[in-house]
Amino acid sequence: MTSLESYPFHPSFDKEYIEELFDNEASYFLEIMDFFFENIPTELSELRAAFTSNDSFAFAKKLHKMSSMFGCIGQIEFSTKCKEVERAFEDKQIFIVPKEQMIEELEELLLHIKHDFEQIKLLSV
Repeated sequence: MTSLESYPFHPSFDKEYIEELFDNEASYFLEIMDFFFENIPTELSELRAAFTSNDSFAFAKKLHKMSSMFGCIGQIEFSTKCKEVERAFEDKQIFIVPKEQMIEELEELLLHIKHDFEQIKLLSV
């Protein structure tokens, strides 16, 4: 059993949250990450489609779903940001963070997540 404790996660991860949620076990975390990477391409594609078609309601709804997905892998800060942007849109029909910026941040974050995922897989072999 490989421990997550010693892995130097990217700062975007809430390491304490991950250690507690996954009982500090890499194999369980990797299972959830596998599921995340199976599903995130579709979700990202749908988010981009909502952006391209200027469907703000669909964009906000997709942010809501993605906030849960990111939260499940320890990306608490980005998850919270998605929820705040979605709530502000629901309340006032404005995006407190531009939609394009949300997509850019998400894509950059995915690079860090993918890197860490690959590194943890190597360490747990």
